Amino acid sequence: MSIILAKELSQHSYILSGKKSFFYRYCDTGFKTKWTGLWQGSKKFLEYFAFKINDKWLSPSSCHAFELSEIDASHHFSVDNLNIKEFLLVPEFFPSLICLLSVQNSSNEQEKVKLELEVAANIREREENWHDREYEAKTREKKVIINSPKGSIVFGSSPPGDLLLKQYYKDHHPSGEEQRCFIPGIYSLGFALEPRSTKEVLFIFSLGKDENEAFSNLEKIKSSIFSMFLEKERSYQKLLFNSRLETSMNEINELFKWSVVDLEKLSFDSELGYGYFAGFPWFTQFWGRDLAWTIPAVVDIGNFEAARNSLKTLAKFQSNEGEIPNVVYLSGHRDYESIDATPLWIIALYHYLINSGDVSFLKEIKENFFKALDWLKQKDSDKDGFIEHGDRETWMDTLDRGIKAVEAQAFLITALKLGASLVKILWNNGREIKEEAARIEQKFEKEFWNKEDNFYFDRISLNSRDKTKTINSIFPLILGISQNPKKVLERIESEEFTSQFGVRAISKNELKYDPAGYHTGSAWGWLTALVACAEFKNKRPERGLEYLKILYNNLNQNCVGAIGEAWNSENNDVMLSKEFCQEPGACLQAWSSALIVRCIDEFMLGMRINALNGTITLSPSLPSGFRVIRRKRIGNDFVDFLIQRIGSKLNVKYNSENQREYRIVLSPNF
Repeated sequence: MSIILAKELSQHSYILSGKKSFFYRYCDTGFKTKWTGLWQGSKKFLEYFAFKINDKWLSPSSCHAFELSEIDASHHFSVDNLNIKEFLLVPEFFPSLICLLSVQNSSNEQEKVKLELEVAANIREREENWHDREYEAKTREKKVIINSPKGSIVFGSSPPGDLLLKQYYKDHHPSGEEQRCFIPGIYSLGFALEPRSTKEVLFIFSLGKDENEAFSNLEKIKSSIFSMFLEKERSYQKLLFNSRLETSMNEINELFKWSVVDLEKLSFDSELGYGYFAGFPWFTQFWGRDLAWTIPAVVDIGNFEAARNSLKTLAKFQSNEGEIPNVVYLSGHRDYESIDATPLWIIALYHYLINSGDVSFLKEIKENFFKALDWLKQKDSDKDGFIEHGDRETWMDTLDRGIKAVEAQAFLITALKLGASLVKILWNNGREIKEEAARIEQKFEKEFWNKEDNFYFDRISLNSRDKTKTINSIFPLILGISQNPKKVLERIESEEFTSQFGVRAISKNELKYDPAGYHTGSAWGWLTALVACAEFKNKRPERGLEYLKILYNNLNQNCVGAIGEAWNSENNDVMLSKEFCQEPGACLQAWSSALIVRCIDEFMLGMRINALNGTITLSPSLPSGFRVIRRKRIGNDFVDFLIQRIGSKLNVKYNSENQREYRIVLSPNF
């Protein structure tokens, strides 16, 4: 599975990543912003590198093609009689970058090749720009070492080259913000290339907290580079095999596969715990709400271990009162200004438990679970059942939306319902919580439904109900608590919310509407997927597929093989208007990929798994003639499903890897 581009390379970027580092660059070889380069988590190390062959740079002018697979990338160049391929890979478990340069002589004459490399270090924290820290450069065993108070870079090649120590500092302004980088000199080597022959030169860039750690990382990679590549390739192949999806639409198949790959790219193993970054290149933190939206998708693709560890990471930083953090920074700092992270964590915990059957983990984490339930009760100061929050504690955190946002109540009701089921598993009694959820759900429609506009109020404030038409009316639909789903969908399907590029955050009829506005009119990847979910849930499969096709068309919009955060809803431009600046949305966003995965399993297939009793409920929303093959993990078993609709008839077959028998229940509403 690969994507090949041969035009407009300057408009597209890409991400390579492992569990310890990531690399961000443009497809034309450019390092164009302060976010491009090689990073270890939220610390940048490498500003850029550039090769020169026979005094000609490998640059956008000589790069004629780019290729991205699940785990690696390649740039293709032509320089005189030489064809050059620059192959790049980020190892899975070491903060490093591997570059294999293949130089082919296409002529009938011997070519002498002079290869030079310029490397620029910019070792800084994510929040920093220009800094005046000093660097030191030296060589050791034909490797180049760059040290700073913030860390070290070590690089070298095979065959080895030599460094001409001509050090200097360079100021520049990628993306408009001043940066300072350090160039240790020019690294060079030469060789003769026989006619029609190829020479390969291996380069390794390794990172560390000091030169010994960086040097050790490089040596470990060098000694096992081939096995590392094979191991990473096999792990991605296994992931894709165990989450196999084949449908009647190739667009959906490709969209799903790249979403699985992108979720894996965002996984990160830190000293604080395991989790998934909210998005590349700058959301390199564990965001409570984003991670809680993502964990069920990780479960859906069968990576139970990663889901369990991610739940534990958020629980580890739970406040004394029971609140799941809004953000956990890799420095260890965290903040808690989020109304939705806690109920969404409960929902994610239930999804993990019911698919994995891992009751032992529920018992292990039960204290965190009950603290989370208690925290929800504390957020209802006027005792009307609805939770309350500050102005900027919802996912629309640039807008003042206190004190009772519509989606927060939908999350509350769902968390209480599912929480009651978890309590029943632990204590065989969750009736009180279940009854409380029912009471709030009954009040919800009465208090939040706007009969005049056939839409939900966006929020209830101290003295009024906010009639602003926002996309937040979609959440009661996908969570199954709305009594008026088709009325809501009718408005969302209209031009008020839906454009050819995706679903807007607010109606275009609102005075505050701005098609490039971050929360005031831009189209979001995850919102478009959420609307697809609602369409499938309400048995409108053709419309659900249309929304997924919109996302497929945006698959390479900015970052190749990825769905980004948000973009202009009228012209698809990635530049957004934020409170204090204009900048693109994140190029690869976790919940965009997560909701695509969840849309297929939980809504298009209507699949509800209960690994505790071996029951699988299916309520597929498929057009006539539509065929789906899906491989699912259930407990410690893998099950292959074949689901096909022919007219009003639904055919379902399954094959258990462990030869288990499951009870298949077809919902009467399929």
